[in-house]
Amino acid sequence: MGALRAAQFEYDNRMPPAVSEVADAESTWIDDGIAELMARRDVVFQRRMRPKQGVTYERFAQAVDEFVMGQLGQSDISNSVLGRLVLAACCKVISDAAAAADEILSVANPESALEEIARQLLTPFAKEGVLAQAEEAQ
Repeated sequence: MGALRAAQFEYDNRMPPAVSEVADAESTWIDDGIAELMARRDVVFQRRMRPKQGVTYERFAQAVDEFVMGQLGQSDISNSVLGRLVLAACCKVISDAAAAADEILSVANPESALEEIARQLLTPFAKEGVLAQAEEAQ
């Protein structure tokens, strides 16, 4: 019984594994990139002696478009939602445009869905992006 208690005590008081600084830097780079894309700015970088790479706002918009087109086939979305979105945008009725966009995205938290799309686009570039930042800082 004493061995069981000792093992349980050790298990309960074990410290979590240390977070890698590299993984933390990459996570921060991705989070910063998400903020940039959500603010309609490109996330591009260039390492020494290499071509520019990253995710442009245009590429982000294409990925959102692909997601939305996949959502349009769902039964709970109105057949007129794209038309309403275009009309609201052209007439500058922000609340109607936002409502139509939320309906098209068809998720509980539309902003989180957009952030996840951005995260998926940025993740393959995180390691190189962190290295480019380090090179730039030198």
